Amino acid sequence: MSQTITGQRRMWQRRVLALCWVAYALSYLCRTNLSIALPSMTQELGWSAAKAGMIGSAFFISYGAGHLLNGLLGDKLPIKRFMALGLLGTSLCNLLIGVFPYYGVIFAVWLINGLFLSTLWGPIVRAVAVWYAPGERNLPAVIISISSLAGYLLSWAGLGLLLTFTGWRGAFFLPGVVTLLFTLWFLLRMNDSPQKVGLEDFSREEAGEVSKVVPGEPLTLWQLIRRERLLFFCVAAVAQGVIKDGITLWEPTILTSLHDAPAGLVSAASALVPVFSMLGVLLSGRLMNRYYGREKKPGILLFLGTGGLCLLFFLLLGRSLWLDVLFFGAISALLCGINTLLLTYIPLRLSIYGRSSGVAGMFNFCAYLGAGLSGILSGVLADISGWGSSILLWLILCIVGALAVVGGFPQKTQ
Repeated sequence: MSQTITGQRRMWQRRVLALCWVAYALSYLCRTNLSIALPSMTQELGWSAAKAGMIGSAFFISYGAGHLLNGLLGDKLPIKRFMALGLLGTSLCNLLIGVFPYYGVIFAVWLINGLFLSTLWGPIVRAVAVWYAPGERNLPAVIISISSLAGYLLSWAGLGLLLTFTGWRGAFFLPGVVTLLFTLWFLLRMNDSPQKVGLEDFSREEAGEVSKVVPGEPLTLWQLIRRERLLFFCVAAVAQGVIKDGITLWEPTILTSLHDAPAGLVSAASALVPVFSMLGVLLSGRLMNRYYGREKKPGILLFLGTGGLCLLFFLLLGRSLWLDVLFFGAISALLCGINTLLLTYIPLRLSIYGRSSGVAGMFNFCAYLGAGLSGILSGVLADISGWGSSILLWLILCIVGALAVVGGFPQKTQ
């Protein structure tokens, strides 16, 4: 009987994990398509670079702010319905842009798209906490983290080719239709309550255990922030966001300005960064397996390792195009490991309080706050004293991040 229950549980775990993986991969297909289509859109619709850039800025503002609100809602609302709402919303937003190619419409729709997409990550983290026991969560956490990179690669490779045949509208129609069809499948196949099929809800079991440690009413979010020192991790999330998205934003510009490389070569070199990033997620998974329950060590190691690479990069910057690409890739790999620790593992560890979605949303907001700052800080420093000063900023932020991890974990955590 127990073997039958174990087999049934594993079947549902695989199904739920696969559905969440595809959902998050599609979310990247429904957001990075703007970057791919933007050159054709600006040319056909006669936009200035400033007008085009405002659309992207509106998305990141709504996407970052949405994580705060939707992360909290994700702890209270049914996972399946909340995620389906986000998937349905983003699919309709993409279809609307293809139908109504007017600047005001596109600006408003893409801002709303950020809100819809921000409904997904928190509930996905919560779904892992519901279906997997604490000792089983490392592998699904790594698998889910890879989904964003897969969606990113699929978007740049597949939609880039599609544009040559359909024009920029195809880059919105295809993701919209595919995501809409998947949403229907998701509603039919997803199960956000193991108890409906006679299985154990691990998040409820953990909540029962924590009630023995913290008696009385459930902790408010602010009480949890103070109890678990979450503001330290918020600082670490901002620090890694500045560096991680600074590389995404400025890598092509840095390579072009330092090496006078042709655009095709720079584009090909930039495409290697997501591959390195995937390796970083796998590395973080191995570290978490080795230091299960002692996440402070891998957090410090990843930040200090990134800082060491930034120091070497500063000293060797501009010597060789491919050496610079190697540094960008290696730094991105370690940063993705840090990103996985902060946005997945720590929220899962706090699922015992029933706040995994809210904590994931808060950390995501901080990461995107860092992303917003990266363009300003790195750009200003580069104008003042060259790109080397931006890399020195990354080094300083790595030290800040490592200190924040030390402060976030209690001293007894080794």
